[in-house]
Amino acid sequence: MITAEAKGPQVSVIPATKRSVQGGAQLKKQTNIRVAAYCRVSTGDESQLTSYTNQKAFYAGLIQNREGWRFAGIYADEAISGTSRAHRDAFNRMMEDARNGRLDYIVTKSISRFARNTVDTLNCVRELRQQNPPVGVYFEKENVDTLDATGELILTILSALAQDESRSISENIRWTFRKNFQAGIPQINLKRMIGYDKAEDGTWVINPEQAATVQYIFDRYVCGRSANRIAEELNKLGRKTINDKNWSCSSVMTVLRNEKYVGDLEMQKTVTRDFLTHRSTINHGEAPKYYVKNHHAAIIDRTTWDKVQAMLRKKSGENTECIADEKRQTGPGKSPFFNLRCKAALSGTEEECGGKLIRMTYTGTASGYTDERSLAATGGDTSRYLEKYVYAYPVWKCERRAGERKGKISGIHSEKKDRNCPSEILHECAIEQSFMEMLYALKRDYEANGNSSRICTLFQEAYESACQRERGNHISAVRMEILDDQIAELENKLRRMTDRQSDAAWEKAPGMNKEPGKIQEERAETEENLRQQLYELQQQKNALASGQGTTTVMQKNFDFFLKCLKELPEVNRAGMRIMVDGLDVQGSFLRNIDGTAKTGARKNARGGQRNLPLEKMMAAPDFLPFERGIYMAFILSGTIRGDCIEYTTNFGVKLMTTGNRRTLGSFLGFKKCRDDGSVEILDVPYKVCGNSIQYRRYLRKGEKKEKKEI
Repeated sequence: MITAEAKGPQVSVIPATKRSVQGGAQLKKQTNIRVAAYCRVSTGDESQLTSYTNQKAFYAGLIQNREGWRFAGIYADEAISGTSRAHRDAFNRMMEDARNGRLDYIVTKSISRFARNTVDTLNCVRELRQQNPPVGVYFEKENVDTLDATGELILTILSALAQDESRSISENIRWTFRKNFQAGIPQINLKRMIGYDKAEDGTWVINPEQAATVQYIFDRYVCGRSANRIAEELNKLGRKTINDKNWSCSSVMTVLRNEKYVGDLEMQKTVTRDFLTHRSTINHGEAPKYYVKNHHAAIIDRTTWDKVQAMLRKKSGENTECIADEKRQTGPGKSPFFNLRCKAALSGTEEECGGKLIRMTYTGTASGYTDERSLAATGGDTSRYLEKYVYAYPVWKCERRAGERKGKISGIHSEKKDRNCPSEILHECAIEQSFMEMLYALKRDYEANGNSSRICTLFQEAYESACQRERGNHISAVRMEILDDQIAELENKLRRMTDRQSDAAWEKAPGMNKEPGKIQEERAETEENLRQQLYELQQQKNALASGQGTTTVMQKNFDFFLKCLKELPEVNRAGMRIMVDGLDVQGSFLRNIDGTAKTGARKNARGGQRNLPLEKMMAAPDFLPFERGIYMAFILSGTIRGDCIEYTTNFGVKLMTTGNRRTLGSFLGFKKCRDDGSVEILDVPYKVCGNSIQYRRYLRKGEKKEKKEI
């Protein structure tokens, strides 16, 4: 039997024509591929820039001279960290070109040059591998080709090491900064801060022109001007910020809160929580802060600085000392009158009330007012609805009477119903107007009589009384002078030691014939001892000054107060001379000086129907804009007795205002100047507060019954 020899099947191999992820590197096997290079350096140092230039030149020559490779470009990021893709423009452009099919391979020096973030590295590599056809990345130093299926494990490990190396570098930099902070060496760029320049030896030098702007900001704020208003004034004067931009409220507040202008230095205000994102956040206790007093020359004296910070704390709602153990508070509308107390005699007793004042909102009906919201304007059924226009206005009321609108006494005094407070409500606009009228009365008196004016006489009496109290402690005054001399001597020694020019003199000093390392060690120890002695003396001085220097603070506050009085305008925004009720005029054409209505004066005047001649409008008393900043800067507290409020100031003088029981109607016939320069006569109560008019609509009683039956 003859058998045929068995033959195997003939198999032909069809070679792959596209790149794919497979075992074995493919970069060396592929031909006619578009290859690009990616280069990066993380800093702008000269050595790094040299490396950056060399990287670009090397890879450009490598790709262009390699057979089978087509040069697809160089993507390079200079002085950019590799921990995030956020600001790496060239890297992101390279990824976009790869997605659009313009690249086949990317060559880079190492994984750390590609990215120092493990997640970014793996995400980008995987995204490139998923393209059709896939785009590979070759890391020259590690000899890793991402189109090699066995290379991802190695890539994951090596990229994690690159990320950890970045973390280690970040920790080292943070440690260096912390050691510099402990030594009082700041990390600050004075080119981004107005007021100072850096000298060749590294010391801070005051820039006179910029310092004048800083001084202007602090002086105006202490005088009661708001940050918005100061910004407007600076822009009108043509002054610019350090970035050559117009001033704004936020830029003014930045200057006011910057302790460097008083000569101090607070370091590590911000912390970087994540070395990958490099995002800085405010240090709320996550890391220690370092504070150095009298680090450099001050632009602002400490008294002005302390006053501004106290005003800022009051405005932001932080508690700050007022008088004795009481605390100043803020409340609805951020009104400053929460420091007022009621001193009315309680019913059936001679005891004073002493209750705090509470701010409440009342509403009134805007009689005769109508607008496009009415039924008549919208074509609604006037027979079914009642409509009303109302406005709101703030009043102040003793806390003992705060619950009377509900028929009960509120608060901690609810058990003392037989000792009710007889005080009346006070309109906020009346308190503000009375305060401003008092300021203008003091201003006019001071301009006419100078040091013989009433305000100067009262201050002189308070100042002399404070001086007598200080003279009783002569020993403290002598001790203060000794401390000043000792602090000045230590500062001079420390300044000579920290001067770079003193190195040679230190080494030539007697007893210094030692090794250089030993000399530096002893010098550092001596400098640290001087700093410690200086700190202890300054602490003693601060403790002594807390009980002394009352007259200095009083005088400084009074000088600021006089400056504020001088700054009060005599012309409103419309260019009219300001007429003060009780000084320039006695009441208005609608109201007497005491606020009572003149007989027949409102005939044909309701709702603005009367057109006043310009002369009569100019002669009308002004409804004065309230200077809230002045009140907060100088008024510590106030007590109310009937129509009068007695204010206690921080320069030792008590000031009295009257007319605080006036109502909205008391100001009819006054003129009010708006911010745009227009002037209106207050002929109806709702114009006094200037609040918006609310529209309300109600179903009539008959309609309600019909609706219920349905």
